[in-house]
Amino acid sequence: MTSRRAGAGRTAAALAFLFLVTAGFYWKVTISRDYTWLEGPDLAIQVRPWLDYQAREFHAGRFPLWDAYEWGGQPLAGQVQPGILNPLNWLLFAMPLDRGHIPIPTLHWYWVLIHWLGAVFCYALCRDLHAGTWPSLLGACVFALTGFVGHTDWPQILMSAIWIPLVLLFFGRVVRGERPHSSAALCGAALAMQFLGGHHQVPVFTSVLLGVLWIWHVAANWKRGLPHLLIFAVAFATIAAVQILPAVEYGKLAVRWAGVPEPLHWNEKVPFSVHAEYSLMGRSIPGMVLPGISLHANPFVGIVAMSLALAAIGLAWTNRAVRLLAAFALGGLLLALGKDFPLYHLIYATVPMVEKARFPAMAVVLAQAGLAALAALGLKTWFDGRRSKVVLVGLAIFSISVLAIYAGLAAMHREPAGYGASIVALVALALAAVLARIRDPRLAGALVFALFLIEAVTAAARLARFDRRDSYAHMVEVQSDIADFLRAQPGWFRFEVDDSEIPYNFGVFDGLEQFGGGVSSMLARVHRILGHDETPRLFGIQYRVARAPSNPAQIPVFRSRSGLTVYRDPRIGEPLWATHPQPCATPDRLRVVSRLPELLTIDADLPCAGQVVTGDPWFPGWRAWVDGRRVPIRQVEGVVRGVAVEAGRHRIEYRFRPGSIYWGAAICALGITFTAYWCARDRSRAS
Repeated sequence: MTSRRAGAGRTAAALAFLFLVTAGFYWKVTISRDYTWLEGPDLAIQVRPWLDYQAREFHAGRFPLWDAYEWGGQPLAGQVQPGILNPLNWLLFAMPLDRGHIPIPTLHWYWVLIHWLGAVFCYALCRDLHAGTWPSLLGACVFALTGFVGHTDWPQILMSAIWIPLVLLFFGRVVRGERPHSSAALCGAALAMQFLGGHHQVPVFTSVLLGVLWIWHVAANWKRGLPHLLIFAVAFATIAAVQILPAVEYGKLAVRWAGVPEPLHWNEKVPFSVHAEYSLMGRSIPGMVLPGISLHANPFVGIVAMSLALAAIGLAWTNRAVRLLAAFALGGLLLALGKDFPLYHLIYATVPMVEKARFPAMAVVLAQAGLAALAALGLKTWFDGRRSKVVLVGLAIFSISVLAIYAGLAAMHREPAGYGASIVALVALALAAVLARIRDPRLAGALVFALFLIEAVTAAARLARFDRRDSYAHMVEVQSDIADFLRAQPGWFRFEVDDSEIPYNFGVFDGLEQFGGGVSSMLARVHRILGHDETPRLFGIQYRVARAPSNPAQIPVFRSRSGLTVYRDPRIGEPLWATHPQPCATPDRLRVVSRLPELLTIDADLPCAGQVVTGDPWFPGWRAWVDGRRVPIRQVEGVVRGVAVEAGRHRIEYRFRPGSIYWGAAICALGITFTAYWCARDRSRAS
């Protein structure tokens, strides 16, 4: 009992230490109020508005499944990137709001805590490999603070990447025969959490590499390995179903922009030329130890991590965990090289879903996860007395070479503006001295960790400042009066904006129905009618926010302090009307009683039978009731929806009840139960 308490205390201390290191490393967003990670175009245009909208819905007591505030309406879960099905995001959405928005400091800590969680998961992997405390702390920080995870802004991509260490942890346990059934199930659950994270790129590449490892495991002993593979596959497929089913449903009805001028449909492959363009490429490999050499994804892990990883390979190759991690790291690097890896085109052509993951450079995070764990094992191996002069001599030669190059460039007055590589060279020299002279493992571990932090800080991600006049934060502030004006207007309407003046998703951010917005995909039906003369009528686009009107009928009704003008088109009414097979004697009377993102209630008084049409996009999952009786929804003009109504007064209700979500959630619950069963079974047998 005493040893168990001591172990729990050490773990708590290690997690607290990792929290302090992570918060200190990103001090510009945790302590300073001058910097932010939110100024990237995609982050300001899409990510922050998405998070704000979902948080508002949570505080209203609703689970957001439909985004009514861009392009007439879009399913949130089907788009994947909003991350609404990621349970970790629900903690963010539950935090207090400030005037309907998530406070900037809360978003800053959310981003930092994602990195901390990545460090915790990698620490768990290293401890599971018996790497020791300091080596495990080193491996955790290599994964979380450098390279892809350390330099990626998008939280949805980070959320999918941080689960890689746990995927490796549980697969390693399967290979070692350590509670293999529950470990296989947990491996599948960890991979499923990657897909729930909010982006498909990293999970797809993880699946490819993990699939190769599973084939190897089954081939080595198919009688034992095949049941493990089946348990893994069932756990993954069932838990991920809650995200995969709505994504497939939406994908088949949407178009997607993927690096080519024209949008692609579901059955159209992303051209290989796009994959080639977004490959890491061979010339970026030196960037793994020299900062600043990267293409599309940052490969830097530093000379400390790389030296110790190579030491683990050279000194402990007989260790099966070292071989597994080395294979994983190499596989991730080869996938990231993309077009420079000869087999990548074959993988692109034959493995399902790879063609849709158009960014092979992101696979470098798999290599970095493997290298982080190898670095921990390398330091542990060194502490155990298996030392090598080759490592020390290699570090010395590397240092002298880099410093000599910098000295030569300085003599010619052509030295680079940054001194990151020269600092790495000095760190390499110091690392050689520490490994050669310091025998106390604790002192040596602390010094090696400090040298790594020097490298990591030198190559840290650059964050944008808030005080720039062209910042998105400033733009949001000066344009807030436009939202106040539109919110005060009566009736149901939509508006459009000049994208060059308001590039971010204004409607989603402020809870107003915009026909427009920055998206990576949209419903194909809506895309087909963009620019058509009847589109403003179908969707009730009454207002335009710009410096000039788009047609002579628009009249100015409001002038913003930002210099923009709100124009109104008096020809456009509410996107609600009725059609009849024959003319009626008296006009129809239609009134919107309630309008929420997933609920629309209408009172209709028709003098004769007809069809009531609402200017919302048709999409599977919407259900309609007339006077409490379920009725089918019709597609009107190929894009909006309507219901048949008899003459007289009626109450019409539309509710978004997507079967893909409900079936996916039920299957996911079965998957969680399935995983829990194997965990309980293995635990009882171990007892």
